Amino acid sequence: MQEPSSDAVSVIRYLDAVVEVLRSAGVSVVEVDVDLAAAAPVRAQLVTSAGRVLRWRQDLGWSTGARVIEPVSHPGAVARLAVDG
Repeated sequence: MQEPSSDAVSVIRYLDAVVEVLRSAGVSVVEVDVDLAAAAPVRAQLVTSAGRVLRWRQDLGWSTGARVIEPVSHPGAVARLAVDG
């Protein structure tokens, strides 16, 4: 998987792939917030129907608060993070 760049289209495609894999894993995403700011790492937050919140920073990675995985983790790894915590 290619690293998402600060290019908005690449970031949205990556996040879309993550949401699709989450859906396939039975995790509904009810809200997606993306923060694109010039000269800053892209940030996103995915809120699931179960109340779990996944936060992503392009430079730091994915986090549930208790666990962190790499910034360019495969969407399947993000789904496991959402399911397993």
